[in-house]
Amino acid sequence: PRLLDIGISPEIMAGNIIGVVAQRLVRVLCPHCKEPIKPGDEDRKILGVSQSEAIQIFKHRGCKRCSFTGYRGRMAIMELLRIDSDMDALIARRAHLDELRKLALQKGFVTLADDGIRRILEGYTSLEEVMRVIDLTSRIKH
Repeated sequence: PRLLDIGISPEIMAGNIIGVVAQRLVRVLCPHCKEPIKPGDEDRKILGVSQSEAIQIFKHRGCKRCSFTGYRGRMAIMELLRIDSDMDALIARRAHLDELRKLALQKGFVTLADDGIRRILEGYTSLEEVMRVIDLTSRIKH
């Protein structure tokens, strides 16, 4: 939608774009003081893990090594949308965003949210930190 917003037509985009990257920077938990926490029911819904799955997530605490912030450094969470001939055809015919998203997911597209959740489950960052840069509330199914 952003390219359309600045006046680039779908006909020009199709065939000329090989990929689109989006990224957000999140703070990395300090490995010396990060604290394991038990995820609550809502956290598990956001993370897409059942109650029976054993997972460990962390929160920041703070120590001398991280200047009492709980974080040391940053890392990118990202998504890369590869534009192939199938996607080109959808773009050229001005397909609805839902149709574009469906095709991308079928072809293995990893969203910002999914990459962020992967980094949470790997212990690099916290749920709170990812939610600071990405809205994950749509993942909660009531």
